Amino acid sequence: MNAPINERVTGLSAIGTPRVPTRIELVSNHVRDVLNLRRLPARLTVQQTAALLNCGEHDIPVLVSNGLLKPLGHPPANAVKYFAPTDVLEMAGDSTRMGQICDAIYEHWRGKNAAKSNGAHQRRSPTNGVAVPKREGNGVVARHSA
Repeated sequence: MNAPINERVTGLSAIGTPRVPTRIELVSNHVRDVLNLRRLPARLTVQQTAALLNCGEHDIPVLVSNGLLKPLGHPPANAVKYFAPTDVLEMAGDSTRMGQICDAIYEHWRGKNAAKSNGAHQRRSPTNGVAVPKREGNGVVARHSA
């Protein structure tokens, strides 16, 4: 084992005495708490699910929309979603499904970044959602000749 990394995780020195924690954290406290549970709760939150799948909380809606992860019950779009720990652990143990998860996340962010760099991500009006023409610094609507 790598002693310096294990020391940072456990907060103990090589001889087993507590030491002053350093600024480096390998995992956040909530992730460490979930991973150290003897028994997982009956329903996992988005945060707990992301910790077990080793992905970001913002990636969970992407996985749900791609059908790779199913929430418990039939929650409305704006409700808090919960996930079955047995399903999440089964996914985490299957390398094929983890590959599908990684591919879905990569594709999602590739599409978002391509849209941003192509200028396809237009500014929307805050009141009615209609696309607003881009204005130059002086407030004049920019005209592009086609």
